[in-house]
Amino acid sequence: MNGNPIYQALALAAATVLLLPVAVAMLAGWTPSRLRDWAVARPYAYALLCIYALAPLNAVPRMLDASTAVVMACGLLGIGFVVAAAVLLIRAGRTVRSGPKASPR
Repeated sequence: MNGNPIYQALALAAATVLLLPVAVAMLAGWTPSRLRDWAVARPYAYALLCIYALAPLNAVPRMLDASTAVVMACGLLGIGFVVAAAVLLIRAGRTVRSGPKASPR
């Protein structure tokens, strides 16, 4: 059921390389030119972290050949992270529409 662990490791590595550095940089104060403000960038950064959390939740139990119950529990926890990411992205979209607030820095 758990598939080839090499594919899981590749997916985890890709998510780590593509999602994690951008989110950490945004939380450290870097703001992409399209976002233009910290108040907009912060929810996007947290949403990226929620999306990144799916990779280890999916890959690690499968790479360790965990039981079906553990894989399902991690999958259900991943759904919670998807919902949190959606809420954060909606919040960021509303912040963009309402106009950016002053930056704390």
